[in-house]
Amino acid sequence: MIKDNQRPTKPNGQKPIISKAIALSIAISIATAGAGHPAEAAERKPAQIVFVHGEKQVSVNGTVKPTAAPMPVVKGVTMIPIRLIASAIGAKVYNDKSGTHIDTYANKVTLNVNMRGTKRNNSYKLMAAPALSINGTLHVPISAVSLLWTGSYTFDKNKAQLSIVIQPDPNVPPVADFQLPIEVKRGERVLLQDLSYDPDGKLAKVEWIDRKEVYFEAGTYTITQKVYDNDGASSHVTRQLKVTDEVMYTPFEYYMRFGTPGAMFDVDTRLMNTYEEAVVTETRGGRTLYMSNAPERFFDEGLLYEDELDGAGRLFIHHRNGSSERLKLAVVVTNEQSEAVQLTIGNRGLAGPSHNALQFGFAAVKRYLTGAAPRVLTIEPNTSAILLPELDKIALNQNNGISGLIDVDSDGPLTYTTMALKESTDPLDVVHNLPSLEKVGNRGTFANTDLSLVVGEPLGITAKKLRLGHRGTSITGVDALTGQATVDGGEYGAVNTIKLTDVAYGTRILFNPRAGNFLGAIEVNGEVISVPAGGFADPSKGVLLHIQHQPEGDAALLPPPEVTIRFTSPGASSLPVLLVILPGSAFE
Repeated sequence: MIKDNQRPTKPNGQKPIISKAIALSIAISIATAGAGHPAEAAERKPAQIVFVHGEKQVSVNGTVKPTAAPMPVVKGVTMIPIRLIASAIGAKVYNDKSGTHIDTYANKVTLNVNMRGTKRNNSYKLMAAPALSINGTLHVPISAVSLLWTGSYTFDKNKAQLSIVIQPDPNVPPVADFQLPIEVKRGERVLLQDLSYDPDGKLAKVEWIDRKEVYFEAGTYTITQKVYDNDGASSHVTRQLKVTDEVMYTPFEYYMRFGTPGAMFDVDTRLMNTYEEAVVTETRGGRTLYMSNAPERFFDEGLLYEDELDGAGRLFIHHRNGSSERLKLAVVVTNEQSEAVQLTIGNRGLAGPSHNALQFGFAAVKRYLTGAAPRVLTIEPNTSAILLPELDKIALNQNNGISGLIDVDSDGPLTYTTMALKESTDPLDVVHNLPSLEKVGNRGTFANTDLSLVVGEPLGITAKKLRLGHRGTSITGVDALTGQATVDGGEYGAVNTIKLTDVAYGTRILFNPRAGNFLGAIEVNGEVISVPAGGFADPSKGVLLHIQHQPEGDAALLPPPEVTIRFTSPGASSLPVLLVILPGSAFE
C-alpha cells in the first residue's frame, strides 16, 4: 500500500530525472482587471505652422504636406492661406452672406475678400493688408495671426524659414445633463435621455451614481451624472426620480422581458426544480483531465499532484495557501523520453491570487472560455521546465488562492507536477524530491471528461430544465499518487457543450443554482456571459442567459433556431445548477 505522504516509484524502476531546463515563458494573465478611472488629461498644445520661402511644402503640427506653390508674397507681405490656419487649430470654415468664417468654440473670425476690415468675436479689427483670394484660396497677411488669433511668428533669415505659433483656446468644461420622467411605477423601465456634451471637444468619460434601469421599491431616488473631458475638466448634475407604490412588473417579469444576458433576479426556487427534464442525447469524450485540487488548502512545501498526459489534455488547478508563511504554487513539465516532445498550450484561464475563491474560480473560467492564441513549445529529452513562470513569481499570503484551466496537446507523453513551495524555492531544484501532501478532497486523472448534450425536441413550448455539474460519480478516474479510484464530484475541469437544435422564437433561457452560491461564466452562441453580471447567485436567484429573438422577415421560411451553450464548473462554486427553458408566450 502506498501512503499519502510517500512518493510512488516509476513503473520501470528508473529513478526520476533530476535535470534543469530554462523556464519556458508563457504569457498567461493572472492579475484581475482593475476598475475604470477617469481619462487622463490631454495636453493642449499650441498649433505650429513652419515653411520656407520658395519651397512647395509646409509643416502643420509636425506633419509635412506638399503645396501647389510656395507661400505667396504680395507687395512685400507674406500671405497665409486660411485653410492652413484652420487645419492647424481645428477650426470650422464656412461661408455665408456676411463673409468667410473661421470658427473654433472660443475664437470666431469673419473675413471678406479685398477688405482689411474683419471681425474677431464681434470686435472690429483692421489688418495690415486686405484679405486676398489667391488661386481660389483666401489668404491673410502674416501679421493677422497675432491680430485674429492668439499667435506669433518668427523669421529665420539664414534659413528663409517662417514659424507661426498659435495658442489653443482655453478649455471649456464639459456639460453634464440628462432628463428622466418625474415618476415611474415599481418595475417600470426608466427611459433616461443623456444630454451631456463637451462644448469644445468630446467627452472622455461619463459616470453614473445610483442610476438603475428599473426600481422595484417605492421611494424617491437621487441620480447623479459626472462627465469628464480629455483636459481633465469635469462637471456633474443631480436629479430625483419618484417611484410610486403601483407595480408594473415584478423583477422576474421585468427581466424576462427587457433583461440583458447576465441580469440576476428573484425566482421561485421550488418551482424551478419541478419543470420536466428535457430529453437529451449524451456523449462523453474529449480531453484527459489532470485535476490538482487536493489538498485544496496546503500548509507547507510538498507535492500536490503528478501524472503523465499524452495527446489532448486539460489541467484544472485550484489551491489555497493555508499557512501564515508566504507560499507559492508551481507547475513543472518533464520529458522522460529519448526524443523531444512538442507541447501546444491552447485555451487557458488563470486567475488569482485572491482570498475570494468564488472570484478567482469565476475569473479563470471566463478567461478560459474567452480563449487565447495557442503557444507551441518544444521540451527536449530528459529535461524539466517551469510550465507557468508567472506562478513562480507570485507569493500567496495566508488564505489567498489561485485557479487555472489550461488545455494542453502534446505529440508524446509528458509528466506534469504541481507543487506547493516556499517563496524562495526553485521548482526545478525540488521537482523530483518532494513528499506528497496529505490528500483532502478530490484529485486525479480522468479520461473522457467532456460531455456533449444534444436536445433534439422542440423547446419553448412548455417549461423544461437541464441539470449540469452533477455532484455524483459520473466522472471516475485514478489518483496517480495513490493508485486508488476517485471521482470528480461537481465535474470540475470538464467542459459541457449543450446543443439545443430547435428553439422557438421568444424562448427564454435562464440559469439557477441549486446547492448554494455560484459565480461563473457561460458561453452562449459564442458570447461569454458573466453569471451573474454582478455579485453572486444563490438558489433563490435566476440569471438570464438568452432570449431567442425573432429576426426580420418570414420566420416560417427560416430553419429552426439553434442555441449552443458551453459550461464548465468554476472552482469554489456550489453545484449542481439548472438551465431553465421557458416559453416566450408568458412574457408577450
